[in-house]
Amino acid sequence: MRTALDLVTTSVQGLHNRGRLMSDYRGEPLDEVLERFTEASGRARDLAGDLHGTLSRAHSAVGHLAYKEMPEEQESAARS
Repeated sequence: MRTALDLVTTSVQGLHNRGRLMSDYRGEPLDEVLERFTEASGRARDLAGDLHGTLSRAHSAVGHLAYKEMPEEQESAARS
């Protein structure tokens, strides 16, 4: 997710640098729109990193259970 956000940010910045990015129909100054985008995408990258860390810790805490415990149906089939 962080990589995707980085790619979008790079693409938007590239469009801006080439003068191919325009403001929306509401007439907001483009610099303000880009500033909000940059801030929001930075927060999104931080949140994606936090989510990755949380999911990694959760997997570390319970991932081993998948290897230690087999459902009863699989246990009986394994004994046969």
